[in-house]
Amino acid sequence: MWGEFLGREIPQLYGMFMKRWPNPTLAEELVQRTVFDAVRGCSSYDPSRGSPEGWIFGIARNNIRLEMRRRASRHGVDGDISSYLEAIDSKPLPDEVLEQKETAAVVRAALDRLESKEQTVLRAKYIESLSAQEIARQMGITEKAVHSLLYRARISLRQRLKRMAPVNKKE
Repeated sequence: MWGEFLGREIPQLYGMFMKRWPNPTLAEELVQRTVFDAVRGCSSYDPSRGSPEGWIFGIARNNIRLEMRRRASRHGVDGDISSYLEAIDSKPLPDEVLEQKETAAVVRAALDRLESKEQTVLRAKYIESLSAQEIARQMGITEKAVHSLLYRARISLRQRLKRMAPVNKKE
């Protein structure tokens, strides 16, 4: 049960952290911290107070607040060092840039192997940043059909990516 729950929530948590600080290393660290806090405090989860999703995202928001406080305390450091540290957190380091390029190439290759409609809807949504309404108008289908197609296209892309870059799992 925990494995399935975390499997669904970890990508959502990662996305939330990336929106706050577009730094993959920091986002991964915050996800790990959140998962650790959730596992450590699972006995305190009370279903009558809300959903498990709400509970883990509450933990994530607390970790964001803690990170913000930690960063705010850095301002006492010499200005040059503080701005340097801030730049490290906001700009990708050379290894991260290489990793992003490699990831982009794998995603592009997987995307190219999808059906034409799936490619079109994913590119429109995530590359062109079009709304479902705009995509529907562009493709000549209903908005509900766009949402359905996006759902199926994301599943297809995820399956392609898994086949192209399998993850080693420890059982």
